[in-house]
Amino acid sequence: MPKQQQTPVPRRKEPGLIGKLLSATVQLVSWLIISLLLSILIEWIGINRFWAEQGSNHAKTVLAMDQRYLNQSLKNESLVIKGQVISATATAVNWIAQQSWLTTISTGTPTSKVSMGSMDAIQKWIHGLSDRYQDYWQAANYVAQTFVVRLALIFFSLPIFLFAGVVGAVDGLVERDLRRWGGGRESSNVFNLAKKSITPAFVLACVVYISLPYSVNPVIVILPFAIALALAVRISFERLKKYF
Repeated sequence: MPKQQQTPVPRRKEPGLIGKLLSATVQLVSWLIISLLLSILIEWIGINRFWAEQGSNHAKTVLAMDQRYLNQSLKNESLVIKGQVISATATAVNWIAQQSWLTTISTGTPTSKVSMGSMDAIQKWIHGLSDRYQDYWQAANYVAQTFVVRLALIFFSLPIFLFAGVVGAVDGLVERDLRRWGGGRESSNVFNLAKKSITPAFVLACVVYISLPYSVNPVIVILPFAIALALAVRISFERLKKYF
């Protein structure tokens, strides 16, 4: 019997530049949301285990100290965008501070007599839940405000990552030329590993800084990850193919 011809498997089309940017943006937003939820969870565990006496005041203190770091950025007003970012951050923080949806639901009144009994029962249950865990809800509100402030601080730290990437790229290209003229070996495995480590270096900096339950100078957290990003970029450019 004649052999059946196997149909070639169609190659998967690689996404373009816009597709890669959209994918990276969605992934970054997802990780930021995970960081927010993780920071709230850490704060709740801390209220239950470590700083029970402080309660939600612990998150309030962290928020005040982070706002102090943000206000220090106003010393240099050479860039208009800095004032715009800080103004937008203050607006977002004030909007989050005014949100009290749980209290509104628990104290609201039903609009129809038919659902009066069921709505009363639901409101009583939510009201009891609000009274019991009021400190936790207030702490979550403070953490959400801190999340916005730290996002602004991360935005102001972007030049550090950019500078680290440029330095790593220049040093890596120099090492690549030395390897090419010196007859060095190719290593695609090292190149692929270093290339895949560039984005996680920045994402981990955001996740770790946002999730910290204490207020620290952002440089202490950002600088080590910027150095890691510079090393990843350097190795990536160093291990580029010698000939294209």
